[in-house]
Amino acid sequence: MRFSLFMLLSTMASVTYAATTDPTAWGQFNTRMHEMLDTTGWHFDQAMDTKQIAKEYQSNQARAQIIFSKPGIYRGRVSKVMMDDQGAFLVIDQGKSTAAIVHLAGYQAWPWKTSGSKSEILGIQPFIEFAANFDAGQELFFQCRRVEFGLGIYLRNCLVFPPVVAATKFAPELINEIDIGAAFEDMIKARASEGWSRPPSLQSGLEVELQIALKMDGVVDSVIVTKSSGDTLFDKSAVAALKNIGRLAEMQEMKPSDVNRYRLFTMKLKPADLIL
Repeated sequence: MRFSLFMLLSTMASVTYAATTDPTAWGQFNTRMHEMLDTTGWHFDQAMDTKQIAKEYQSNQARAQIIFSKPGIYRGRVSKVMMDDQGAFLVIDQGKSTAAIVHLAGYQAWPWKTSGSKSEILGIQPFIEFAANFDAGQELFFQCRRVEFGLGIYLRNCLVFPPVVAATKFAPELINEIDIGAAFEDMIKARASEGWSRPPSLQSGLEVELQIALKMDGVVDSVIVTKSSGDTLFDKSAVAALKNIGRLAEMQEMKPSDVNRYRLFTMKLKPADLIL
């Protein structure tokens, strides 16, 4: 039986998923929200009017390419909500020289609850259902990964926020979020146990300390013994079990701070950790 991170963490989560949205959707949304908070932050007071993008591009195309290749926060008034083979998108300032197309991220927060300076996410919706909530003339705020220029101006992979949410001072807590980093070592032990070859005999009280290096994509790069258990056969079997994991794809779902933490770390293993 292969242990997945979702299976392991499902037993630890204390929040119930919304009935209409699966855990994978929540995972994608929360990952995108973390990306926002780690780059631009919750700073809607610094939002740039989408009209300014066109002005910057008309003034200096090279500079605009550099400025808008990074994540940014924008605001604009919707002219039309449309669909094509790439999904739903919002047209801003249609028919004007400042027109822009806002392409939506796959999942969006909706509905919201606001109270004073705080906001609360009550659910999420796929981008098509989300886009159906808005009409022409509504002002919205967008956090987008980048802006591209071609036949028009295209804001890519955008999270969309109504003004009442953008007016709040504090970022919302992400619901249905499981702390991947907190359970990562337990998942590693579970995976290692699948490929462990138990030595012929084991002494009691054994514990080996290992230094593990992982690549950014979760590939196990190296495993070395930093403190022997005193039983060479057990030490070697523990090293082999970890190397047999191959790749921990779940590392790509982690917050950047957790990824950095697990690029190189130490972990202790006992025989009990490896017995299925």
